[in-house]
Amino acid sequence: MDPYAQEVVLHTQPTATGCIAAHTHKYGTVKLPIPLADGRTFTLDLDELPRPEPGTDAH
Repeated sequence: MDPYAQEVVLHTQPTATGCIAAHTHKYGTVKLPIPLADGRTFTLDLDELPRPEPGTDAH
């Protein structure tokens, strides 16, 4: 998650050495369904992610 770029990266297809795929989504674009290993689905609301306070920057 990068609040300054206002995007989140979802890593999928885990292996023993890392993840095979990464998908970038901009804040406010969708409610992102994330399938969990136990069969449930977690929904990440990209409108609800933290954003920096106005007047601040990443430096």
